[in-house]
Amino acid sequence: MKFEDKLKQLIKTKYTRLRDLAEKLDMNYSQLSQYVNGKKISIEFLLKIIQEFPEVDLNWLLRDNDLGTDSVKESDETYRAVLNNEQIIDKIEVLINDLKNQLPKD
Repeated sequence: MKFEDKLKQLIKTKYTRLRDLAEKLDMNYSQLSQYVNGKKISIEFLLKIIQEFPEVDLNWLLRDNDLGTDSVKESDETYRAVLNNEQIIDKIEVLINDLKNQLPKD
C-alpha cells in the first residue's frame, strides 16, 4: 500500500471530509488534496499528521508495503551483540581513560 492510500485510510478514521482536516491543520484544502493524491509531502505536513494522529506508526505510514526486489529486507534472525559484557566494559574503560587524558591539566 502506498503512502497516499495509507493517508486516505488514516484520515477516514477521524474525518468524513478532507476539508475538515484541512481546517484542523490550518492548511489550504487544495494542498492537502494534492498530498492525498500522491504529491510529495513536506516535513511540515508530516509533522502535522503525526500531531493529529499520534497513535500512528510512522514506519507504517512511510514505508511502501509492496516491497520490490531492490528493497532491503531484514532477516528474521534476532540481533546479537558482537561483544560480551566484559569486552564492552573494557572498551568503555579505554574510552574513559582517553577522555581523561584529553582534559586540561591544572
